Amino acid sequence: MHIVAGPPGSGKSRAFPVKEVGVDFFNADDRAAELNDGSYHEISLEIRSRVSRELEDFIERHIDREKSFAFETTLRTPVTFAQARRARANGFAVKMLYVALSDVELNLERIAVRATLGFHSAPVETLRDIHSRSLHNLAVAIRECGISIDELAIYDNTASGKPPRLIAEIDRGMIVFLADAPPKWLVEALSQAKKP
Repeated sequence: MHIVAGPPGSGKSRAFPVKEVGVDFFNADDRAAELNDGSYHEISLEIRSRVSRELEDFIERHIDREKSFAFETTLRTPVTFAQARRARANGFAVKMLYVALSDVELNLERIAVRATLGFHSAPVETLRDIHSRSLHNLAVAIRECGISIDELAIYDNTASGKPPRLIAEIDRGMIVFLADAPPKWLVEALSQAKKP
């Protein structure tokens, strides 16, 4: 089970495309556009809901069939952890890559640019809310290492025109790498992860 996670506009699809993992994959944004006559603009809540159900079915089907798979998520809800626990109970190794930027304003800026190029966007308030929830659930992901997640690699994708920078690796609950001077959002997530 290969999970690429992070707030909208962090560069998940560009930096870590799930289609290149080498297993069955699901990209919700691409599927939503497919159902929206090929357009990433003005995707209805009905289509978003349908795609969410399809993703859940995709995950459950692959767990039941014990078949490797990859998907992308903003990690705005904790459902991924329940799915990961179920996958691990069925013999899966669970790997998560989490990618974020230094500041939500940069995420919003990149999403605005992306929208002008014909790709997906959402209202600013919605994007801010998803960003906040995603970072909250990063702390949960750190806590879940060794429980529902085997390996967690965390990247900072703030630098434009450069590959994302690996800033932390956690393997079965142990921090095996932590970059010097990690960004504030990671420091906060690590601190929150220690709280009961």
